[in-house]
Amino acid sequence: MRVFLFALLVFGFASRSSGDKAEKPFNELCPVMGEKVNPKVKTVSYAGKTYGFCCSGCDKKFAADPAKYAANLSADGKVFVGQKAPLTH
Repeated sequence: MRVFLFALLVFGFASRSSGDKAEKPFNELCPVMGEKVNPKVKTVSYAGKTYGFCCSGCDKKFAADPAKYAANLSADGKVFVGQKAPLTH
């Protein structure tokens, strides 16, 4: 019985930890503000890519108009090539 409970406990933690992992964003800079991506902020998927952001305000702006903000980044996500949004956070 102890072995069964232990196995159940291990399985529960294993399945929980794999479900909590956020996808790693492809970009290094926020597509809204051009600042460094904060790994603690949730990501948004768009056009087959996962985007990271500098703050939670930017993920909401991006979700409202992803095409506009995705165009602000180079293809590799390392260079901000667009116009920065007005500072609102």
